[in-house]
Amino acid sequence: MSSTIMIVDDEKMVTSTLSTLIKMVLKQSVLAYNNPVEALEQIQPDRKVDLIISDFMMPHMNGLEFLKEAKRKSPETVAILLTGYADKENAIRSINEVGLYYYLEKPWDNTSLIKIVQNGLEKKKLADDLKEKYLELEKSNHEITRLYDILKKDYTREIDSVKSLVMSLANVIEAKDQYTDGHTRRVGTISRMLGEKLELDRDTLECLEISGIIHDIGKVSIPESILNKPGKLTEEEFQCITGHPVAGERICMPLKCLQQCLDGIRHHHEKLDGSGYPDGLKGSEISLKARILCVADIFDALYSDRPYRSRLPMDKVREIMYADVQADKLDAHIVDLLFEMVDNGELNSVLENY
Repeated sequence: MSSTIMIVDDEKMVTSTLSTLIKMVLKQSVLAYNNPVEALEQIQPDRKVDLIISDFMMPHMNGLEFLKEAKRKSPETVAILLTGYADKENAIRSINEVGLYYYLEKPWDNTSLIKIVQNGLEKKKLADDLKEKYLELEKSNHEITRLYDILKKDYTREIDSVKSLVMSLANVIEAKDQYTDGHTRRVGTISRMLGEKLELDRDTLECLEISGIIHDIGKVSIPESILNKPGKLTEEEFQCITGHPVAGERICMPLKCLQQCLDGIRHHHEKLDGSGYPDGLKGSEISLKARILCVADIFDALYSDRPYRSRLPMDKVREIMYADVQADKLDAHIVDLLFEMVDNGELNSVLENY
């Protein structure tokens, strides 16, 4: 693509010679002016000038004044100054002020001048390419930001929809089991707080909270007479109760938005020593989410009223849970974090709801 070079000198012989030389050797477009004022009028936003060669001593304004104004109108234009020997000191002193690319002394050497102009045009092309790449990158960043904002809004709407669904499911559980009023919500809150203590990522925290709220959804398959029985359960009734994690997984499995919660729903009653249900998992076979839910669920069950007893004092809850830690049933670190939150008051807002 042809570049545009402007030559400004009050001597017509100079503009004519330089124009012919550049056209013949470089094959570029040339604009020649003998009056700097007229030349400035031609520099407009829609008239691109890539490089200017200007004399220093000219009527109306000198070369530095002309180039300073030209650069104001077209900052990307490469500026070259032609100077006589007597002008050289002023030219050097004003290089930074004007932003000169180069200055040449008269009389110039044609070969040197052509090389300087070529290098100047290459500099301009590199600057233009860099600017174009920057604009493309900026455009891409704007597009990425726009898409991120859309995805964030979609994600927020999806989470809100999931939470609405989850709360509806929680209401179903609590309507059937009078002793679980508030239990599922507290387990969800405590599980999330434990996850925050463990510095888990946001998605996992959301999953923990949702899993906690619906971990007992399988109880909808259990007769109310068993759920709310005040006395001791028979072996058959206990087997019915222990089936609720599998029933809960089966209920939630068709819902795509709850896939990450299935593990916690199915395994929140597993114990590290393998004595839990429904799968008798041991140690590392139990996920961190399931371990957290198990601790939160047991804590809330001990500290709240149940069909067969009133809630236990906090000291007794602590004693029972640490006994399970000693028996290798519960994760010691998670239990420690739980009672750390109890002791420092972080769980006060939850405990007030019992």
